[in-house]
Amino acid sequence: MLKTPPSANRARIDLDDNSSSMDALPQDEGHEEGHEEGHEEGNSEEEYVQVNSPVEPNPNPDSDSENEDDENLEPMTLSRINPVGKPPEAGIIVKVYVENFMCHKKMSVDLCSNINFINGQNGSGKSAVLAAIQICLGAGARRTNRASSLSSLINHNGKATHAKLRVKLLNKGSDAFQHETYGDYVTVERILDKSGGSSYRLLDAKDKVKSKKKADLDQMLDLFNIQVDNPVAVLDQEESKKFLTGKPEDKYAFFCKATELERISRQYSATNDSIEDLEIQKEAMIKQLRPQKLIVDKLEAEWNECLKLEKIEEKISDNKIYGAFALVNEVEEKEQAKTKLRDKLKAEYEKLDGKVKEHEAKKPSAGDTEAREEKAKALSAEAEKAVEDKRALEEELRSKKKPFKKMENELKNTKNELKRAEQSLKNSKAALQKARDDFLSNKGSAEGNKAKMFERQKELEEELEANKEKTAKYQEKLDLLHDTYEEKLSAVDGKTADAKKSYAQMKEQEEVLKMLKNQNGAGSLAMFGTKAPDLVQKINQGMRKKIFKGNIYGPIGSFLQIKAGKEKWAKLTETCIGDMTLCSFICDNNADIQHLRRMRKETNCRSTELPLHFQRPGPRYNINVQRVEGVEICIDVLNIENDLVHNFLCDSSRIERKALAASREVSEKRLIVTQNGRKAIRGGDIQECYFYPRHDMWTLKGGNLGMRSNTNVHNINRTRIGRDAAAATLDAKQQFEYFQSEYKEKKAEIDDLKSEAGDEKKAWNAYNKSNKTLLTEMSKIKEELHDLQESLEDQAQDDEEEDHSHLQAEVDDHEAELEELTKNIEEKENLIKEEAPEIEAVEAKLDEEAARNQKIIDELDEITKEIEDSQDRLANWEAKLEKGKKKLASYLVDLEEAEKNVVASSEKLAGMIKVGKTLLWQKARIDRSNEKKRKKLMEPEMTQTQTQTQTQTQTQTQDDEDEDDEDEEDAAAGEPTDAELDEIDRPRISKAASYFRAKQTKAEEELERERKKRRISEADTKAVWSKFSRARENLAGVKRGIDTVDGNLKKMKHDLKIRKRKWKTFRKHIAYMTNQTFGDMLNKKGSSGQVDFDHSNKMLQLTVQKDSNEASQTSDVKALSGGERSFTTLSLLLALGENLETPFRVMDEFDVFLDAVSRKIALDTLVEVAASMVHRQFIFITPQDISRLTPSPTLKIIKMKAPDRSGLQTTLD
Repeated sequence: MLKTPPSANRARIDLDDNSSSMDALPQDEGHEEGHEEGHEEGNSEEEYVQVNSPVEPNPNPDSDSENEDDENLEPMTLSRINPVGKPPEAGIIVKVYVENFMCHKKMSVDLCSNINFINGQNGSGKSAVLAAIQICLGAGARRTNRASSLSSLINHNGKATHAKLRVKLLNKGSDAFQHETYGDYVTVERILDKSGGSSYRLLDAKDKVKSKKKADLDQMLDLFNIQVDNPVAVLDQEESKKFLTGKPEDKYAFFCKATELERISRQYSATNDSIEDLEIQKEAMIKQLRPQKLIVDKLEAEWNECLKLEKIEEKISDNKIYGAFALVNEVEEKEQAKTKLRDKLKAEYEKLDGKVKEHEAKKPSAGDTEAREEKAKALSAEAEKAVEDKRALEEELRSKKKPFKKMENELKNTKNELKRAEQSLKNSKAALQKARDDFLSNKGSAEGNKAKMFERQKELEEELEANKEKTAKYQEKLDLLHDTYEEKLSAVDGKTADAKKSYAQMKEQEEVLKMLKNQNGAGSLAMFGTKAPDLVQKINQGMRKKIFKGNIYGPIGSFLQIKAGKEKWAKLTETCIGDMTLCSFICDNNADIQHLRRMRKETNCRSTELPLHFQRPGPRYNINVQRVEGVEICIDVLNIENDLVHNFLCDSSRIERKALAASREVSEKRLIVTQNGRKAIRGGDIQECYFYPRHDMWTLKGGNLGMRSNTNVHNINRTRIGRDAAAATLDAKQQFEYFQSEYKEKKAEIDDLKSEAGDEKKAWNAYNKSNKTLLTEMSKIKEELHDLQESLEDQAQDDEEEDHSHLQAEVDDHEAELEELTKNIEEKENLIKEEAPEIEAVEAKLDEEAARNQKIIDELDEITKEIEDSQDRLANWEAKLEKGKKKLASYLVDLEEAEKNVVASSEKLAGMIKVGKTLLWQKARIDRSNEKKRKKLMEPEMTQTQTQTQTQTQTQTQDDEDEDDEDEEDAAAGEPTDAELDEIDRPRISKAASYFRAKQTKAEEELERERKKRRISEADTKAVWSKFSRARENLAGVKRGIDTVDGNLKKMKHDLKIRKRKWKTFRKHIAYMTNQTFGDMLNKKGSSGQVDFDHSNKMLQLTVQKDSNEASQTSDVKALSGGERSFTTLSLLLALGENLETPFRVMDEFDVFLDAVSRKIALDTLVEVAASMVHRQFIFITPQDISRLTPSPTLKIIKMKAPDRSGLQTTLD
């Protein structure tokens, strides 16, 4: 068998060397510094492997050959990285949850902290757990070897559009990730979309989202050292196959990737690139030296030329100083003239100020203007209420008169019948008497014709009786038609009035709609009156012309907004405030009322359309009203930003005292309570309550509940508060369409009523004509009957026993009918008398209400006139006062201007004196500075050697140069102290300033000629000196920069060499440990083997001997059986994993091709290795039988359900 040395302790190497610094070198944070810092901060028990002795620099630092003898590398001190009893590490998986992922609709897997076996048949969704861990922790779809895109992993059987993955990680211990934010657990959630996109979320221990950034996830994975892309940490079936069947180069690459040697090597390559960049930078800086030296020489020559011009500059300076003091003398003379003008203006101002104060004391008394305004507001509200009450009374009278008029018509018809009955009775009596008289006179007439006459009499009487019945029916029908006709005419009158009202409202809304469509911006104001936009336009013009003294606000409704969430109270709030208040304009200065009134008159607007009010300015009222649950207060519904508008609504509409409710029942239940046996309003602050649906209201005074109905029901659906132009246009359009439809309906009803009344009239005329014809026939019959009776009476006049009973019966019938009609009339008159008082009472109330309304209007007009007169007097007084104050202000401006001129002149004089003395002071400083520069030019330039070796001297030299620059700046632009200026005497100058300016100009021209002659590029010596000094310093700075870059290059090369040596030591150690552990694992199965590393050619070769017979030894893995290959793979992966510090490892179907014996050994080995590392987590996925394993607190077996081929896998066994 192959011989393998005994197992050594598993160890890791620290690639840092405390003896070297490498600030410019890119660091491998993932493997080196990141883990070291994490363990050091957490005071871990793990000890790092240190190099026994310091590493000396390699004689050939550029050598990077892989053929270097590894035996010369430093030995390593070993320590355990998997100590016994260490608690579970932060980063182990607590739970995995998926939705609509692969074959699972919903699945949740709870894992223990050490050993986990996931067991199930093929197709049961075991590998989906591994794929979920990979995808959720940042891997791509291809890494799972299950799909080419994320969307392919979504289970579409249930028509799902996305999948949800969650992995819950332990977050305890010294390596916890932001424990104060996430707590003991961090859950990573990833949502996969069917479009191929995805998103991450990090949840705390309470499942609250704390971050959605992929960068935070990467930071956490780096801290926990979770490597889902590392095949040793997470090994799926495909990666396992590729590993053993690949070429030696592929195996070596797998080894480097698994141990992170590849990533560290890439970091060192990047450092080599940085060193090359520094070399290029150094060469570029060296090339800059010669041009810099040429610039310094050129500027030094220019400075020498400037020194020759100092004498001319001194002459210019002297003339400038003398000219300044000559100008001081001229300013002193002007100052005296300005002082005299100021004193004159001061006297005139004091005189005018006295006159203004005298006029101000004669202010006209305002009297009780405020009381009148309050009364006017109250009368306006009372007038609105009176109009509503009058409308209600008119409606009540109309409804009561309708049955009353019907009774009067019936009484009239009955009286007509009574007259006919009286006439019939009279005729009957007359006929009876005549019959008797004729009987006595004609007793002896012949009997021949008597029988025929009696027969004819009978026929006529029967025909007359039939006609009576027919005419009675006609009369009944005529009365019914007459009553119906009268009712129709009455209804036409009522509907006509309603139609006229609807037509007026329709026209008004049509005008509003036109204005909303035609006017930009101001169109929405038309909601508050068709004249509102015109008035606002005139107000804005007046504001621009500054006509008004204060602010104007209106219409009030345009300053109101409904608070968010309370829109359902908007319509009821408008009813509560009132139309006139919403259309009102207010001002905060009494004098502006007169201008507003004039502007309103110019727009042809009535005072009732756009009322004007004065509201005294002041702070916003502090409203403290007790709220009642279930009802709203009007002020709480409104959002009023303007304080003046807020106060006005509190004063005029009492919005803080008016409640709003969903219904009458709700309002009474919430607000009305019983106190001392009387009804009262809860809290005592609310005075009125408006409620839906008709916007009616009630008040409670003296324990009595008073209701008031809303008569303007057509406005209950209109909303104006907080509406923009578009919404207002839509609202106006709906209102117009509503009134238009209402008008058309009423007009159609009127037409129908008129048509019906016409039909009734035609029918009445037809019946009346037929009745008259019938009555004519009856008259003829009666006449013939009368003549016949007379003839009979003539024949029977001699017969004393002739029978007149039928005439007597007719008289009796008429008398009975007359008595019945009289009784009927009496009953109807009694009924009318009973109803009359109630109608008369309503009429009296209506007359009283009309009189009261007229009285209120008259009183309101009178008070309004008084207020306007008082305001006019006050406005005239204020205008005169304002004129005086403006004039006074103008004088004050002139006086202040004169005072400023005097002060400015004095300050200017003092400033000019100071300037002159400052020029003298600066001249002295410049002379001293020029002297120092001359001395400094004599000093030799510091050499490069001195720059490198005498750092302290260089610093002192730089300080001296800075001091020279400061002296020069102070000399040119510095400011002397007051004490220094006081010591300088002001020279006496007798000549004018123009004399010195001429001399100064002459000297400047001479200086310019000399400069052109010498070709000096700078205009003054200061700039030349500054540029020369900077050029010298820049040259020295470039030299110092070259030295610095050169030093850094040497240090970086030295440190990189040391790190590469450590990297090779680490590689050797990992290879050694891998070989040892690999042999140990194979020994458990009775086999042996070794791992041969060829670092120079980057190849890895496995040699396996299956038994004690050396003939079974092979280096071709393909020669092994499937089970032997699987066990060999498992052994090598465990060997590599021994040196991998990741919190969990996952292996999928590691025992697919193992025979029973090999599987038993493999399972025992896995459990043994995993149990020895209780602080790490192992997840093994296998479809094979693992019944021989016994679950324990550190070993959990998770059984997957057998696959349901007809549906989705949803739960676990």
